[in-house]
Amino acid sequence: MRESRVGAALAERWRWLVLASIGVSYLLVFTQRTGPGLISDQLQTEFHVSAAVLGSITSIQYLVYMVLQIPIGLYGDKSGPERMLVLGVLCDGVGTLVFSSAPNFGLLLCGRAIVGLGDSLIWVNIVLILAKWFAKGRFAAVLAVVNSAGNIGALITSIPLAAWIAVSGWHIPFIVIGALLVVAGVANFVVLIAGGPARAVAKAQAESIRVERVPVGRMLADVVRSKLAWATFCCHFGAMGTYLSMVSMWVVPYFMGVYRLPRAEAAWFTLTAFIGALVASPVIGWLSDRLADRKRPYLTTQILGMLAWLAIVVWGGEPPLFVAGVVMFVVGFGCGSSLLTFAAIRDHVPTERSGVTSGFANTGGFLSAVLLPVLFGAVIDAAGGTVGAGSQTMRHVYGVAFILPTVFSAVGVVGSLLLPKGVHRLVDVRAPREAM
Repeated sequence: MRESRVGAALAERWRWLVLASIGVSYLLVFTQRTGPGLISDQLQTEFHVSAAVLGSITSIQYLVYMVLQIPIGLYGDKSGPERMLVLGVLCDGVGTLVFSSAPNFGLLLCGRAIVGLGDSLIWVNIVLILAKWFAKGRFAAVLAVVNSAGNIGALITSIPLAAWIAVSGWHIPFIVIGALLVVAGVANFVVLIAGGPARAVAKAQAESIRVERVPVGRMLADVVRSKLAWATFCCHFGAMGTYLSMVSMWVVPYFMGVYRLPRAEAAWFTLTAFIGALVASPVIGWLSDRLADRKRPYLTTQILGMLAWLAIVVWGGEPPLFVAGVVMFVVGFGCGSSLLTFAAIRDHVPTERSGVTSGFANTGGFLSAVLLPVLFGAVIDAAGGTVGAGSQTMRHVYGVAFILPTVFSAVGVVGSLLLPKGVHRLVDVRAPREAM
């Protein structure tokens, strides 16, 4: 009995180590996810590509991510997600190293594709791992902690990374990020798989938890017929996809091209967006738990995000700098609220379908992230925007191009309208840590 109590106390403490390990990994993941947006013009010049082709750097990463989301969700439901998370972090590190040392555009794309493979293994499995260790009453708050860690990583890739790139060029910083991701992958293996408490929890689940085995075909059919699945798909399409694709590729070039700001000053606006996301995660997570409702907070932030993008269009591509800063903060705040996508799934979806439904919803966000950079770049090319064009030309070009994220955000508004009200306390037969 005493050994059992000691083991339970150790497992209680270990879950915070699990959270810390996952949080640090997600912080590093975000540095390589948003970092390329700082060097868009350098990549375009160094590799001699058009704006539309440049957009493929982001799109190839998110295309691989998107295609694998449902398979990853299925596999995560049927096996332990810990190994998949470790593999994902390691792939992110290797892909970033390939990207940073690429001698030609083909290898540059190859590196981003490997990063996309790694990214596809990360978020859904983070959700599944945390669901094992934390109760539903804390779940949105715990997701907010991890989401905030990611946004801190995004903060690092604004002013600090821009200053580093200005001093040393872009190759060395990305090599360091890749190496740190490899180290984080090894640390995750120790904490999530090799550690004694982690093995004990896995053994307890295997011995005492009854899992309903649902045929894959039936599970997919249930997800595709689910109104909640499509609602969360649309929510993530609007909130996460537009923010991620724009900040990862086009925000810094926009401020450099229209406002004629140097790179370091343009990076302040990505910093503003990252701060918005960082603030939103704990605030929206706490508020939605407090209200026991995901719909009202999510609908509010989705509408605000759509109106923020629309403001740039209304001002003809060049709102006052203060307004542009507010736009970036609001868009970031909307992205920070996207954790409600997975909180809603946790609340309303049976455990045996939570992974594949999370993967389906995540596919929506990254479908948006695949389409928007290339379409945005194509509009810029078609409207006559080129590196070195005059500010008046670029103002007109961006005034047209920003219609696209406005429309994409409107899809998120529709999705949040379709969410059910309230929180349904489903019985979870697979989570022995629920009492924590």
